[in-house]
Amino acid sequence: MTLACREWAGPLGAETKSGAYDRLLELKNTLTPILDRYPSARFRARGYFSTVDMENDLLVPGQLLSAAGALPVLWLNITYEHPDLPADALLEVERQFGLRLLGEFMAES
Repeated sequence: MTLACREWAGPLGAETKSGAYDRLLELKNTLTPILDRYPSARFRARGYFSTVDMENDLLVPGQLLSAAGALPVLWLNITYEHPDLPADALLEVERQFGLRLLGEFMAES
């Protein structure tokens, strides 16, 4: 089995923790019907208000800030069994949330 993941970053679209919660819930509600079609797909998303928090999660702040433009940042990771998730499956989500693909990574298990 080959596990793969894709990561995106973009502007969070919220200036407060409460607003971030609402934005992440909106992302979840948008992703769920799409990912339900791909049984192996799982996601993790987070709103970052500081580069320290990014570093604490072992992310590279410069990459996320380059994609988002500035803080706060929305980060999204989707992990799946390759090739379960087509490359174009999330194009509408990318547009709706202003996400830029950071990369796709694969590992044999």
